[in-house]
Amino acid sequence: MKVSQFRNKSDIYNKTHEANFKGNPVVGLATYLDERVLLGKAVLDIIALDTPQIIMANNNQERREKFNKCAWSAFLGYLSPLITLPLTNRFAMKHIAKLTKNFTAKDANLIQLSNKYLINAEETQKGVELLSKKLKTDYSPILEKVGGDYEKLRRKIINAKNSVLAFDLLFTASSIGCIGFFNNWQTKKITKQNGYSAEFSMADKDTIEKRAENFKKKEPLRIAAWLGILTALTLSPLLLKKGLTSQNAGRFNNYIKKIASKFDYTDGIFMSRLPFFMSAIGLYSGITLASRNRTELKDTSIRNTVSCMAYFGGDILIGSVLGRLSDKFFKTNLMKTDIEKSLLNKLIPPTKRLKDLSPGDRKIGAALYWANLAILAACMGFGIPYLINKMIRKDVQKDILSNRQGNFSNNTLQTSNVFEDFKLS
Repeated sequence: MKVSQFRNKSDIYNKTHEANFKGNPVVGLATYLDERVLLGKAVLDIIALDTPQIIMANNNQERREKFNKCAWSAFLGYLSPLITLPLTNRFAMKHIAKLTKNFTAKDANLIQLSNKYLINAEETQKGVELLSKKLKTDYSPILEKVGGDYEKLRRKIINAKNSVLAFDLLFTASSIGCIGFFNNWQTKKITKQNGYSAEFSMADKDTIEKRAENFKKKEPLRIAAWLGILTALTLSPLLLKKGLTSQNAGRFNNYIKKIASKFDYTDGIFMSRLPFFMSAIGLYSGITLASRNRTELKDTSIRNTVSCMAYFGGDILIGSVLGRLSDKFFKTNLMKTDIEKSLLNKLIPPTKRLKDLSPGDRKIGAALYWANLAILAACMGFGIPYLINKMIRKDVQKDILSNRQGNFSNNTLQTSNVFEDFKLS
């Protein structure tokens, strides 16, 4: 649950009475995942995207690489925040903001304050009062440290939150992004080959090595490009800080204030969509730039683009289509009506949360939730890899045919030279 969603006492009450697993476990699980964006995305990523791609691998070496990516992405992207972020939150509150007395202080949870309450001192005071009620925490010791100055408190919290964001972007993007380079090293150690593992069952070792030879020379440039992307991501929270703290009411600063809440963390731990999308830029670019030849570069570019589309919008698009069809033909009430009139909402009208539906509509909504995952698995998990595997075979066969023609021409030339020598003798 996000702090930014608590606006009054009724919001606090409603959020403490969330749907659980009681009743139909299938409906309960769908409702639970629907309320927790990052956890729901983890299920989508592992079940609908990664597992099918492991199954569709061309050989054991490629399958091991795909499994490594899936396992480490799940651990570093979804599980490690449970350990690292609570620690970095407390570290930032004590040593960067210098608002808490010790590392275990309960009032360190003030870092959960939504960015929407950090646009000015008045909003910060309102946010602190709401968060105090929600978390049942007394923040008077922190207020004493800043002499009751909410402007000073606002700036200190901004520093703490953006320091944590910078660390999280760097850690998540770099640790998952280096999986491609790790896979390359491990495959070479096991097989003594530099080429793309998907091709191992399609051609002989010499052909695979030759296909990777020229691409290998530019690996330092690709690593430098990836490090540049990581640096840009790590420094990006400075722009967020500038937009929130600047007194200049320019277009950029106003825009940052408007979207600042999109960088919030659920319960101070789980990333929302935007920072995770920024991390994905680093991790996907690392996996792409670790490619061992042009075919793998095309492969990873397509897979990563498709995965990103499915992860950050595909499920929403399919859910919107299914919800509208259900409302039309089954007379349900799945679609939101009180929404902002924006172009995006017109193109992809949002559905209601499952917990907000009537019992009958919730069953249909849960069924559509699982149907959504099944459609993504069929199209993105199995369909795209099937087409990519055909592309890889075509590229390899093209090189094999080209080499055969080259060998045939060389043999013909050698035979011709021998015949001319015979005539001259």
